[in-house]
Amino acid sequence: MPSAPRLNLSVSRSESRSDQGEKEAAGANAAKAAPPQDADQALQARALHFMREILAKTENVGDRFAEEARRMHYDEAPARNIRGVATPEDAHALMEEGIDVMPLPVPAALKEPLQ
Repeated sequence: MPSAPRLNLSVSRSESRSDQGEKEAAGANAAKAAPPQDADQALQARALHFMREILAKTENVGDRFAEEARRMHYDEAPARNIRGVATPEDAHALMEEGIDVMPLPVPAALKEPLQ
């Protein structure tokens, strides 16, 4: 069960105001000197943002990826951005035919809608 945090009310208000100003100044100096602790989280957030953008702007063709890529390359299907699943052998065969492919590992969290 959630509970209220403990509040230390034994310090007088005048003391807390002067202490608070000193703590704010010390905190500002520490923030400037210390490297950002959330750098990994920021990088991960940017990567997830770009991944979501890629997923939103591409069509998932699933297991038919190699077939659809060939059809688009030979002008049998309209050109569009696609993504799907291909075996390493299929990917190498596509590259040998001059079709650009790129592996894109999609995290499991992005494959399903978030609750």
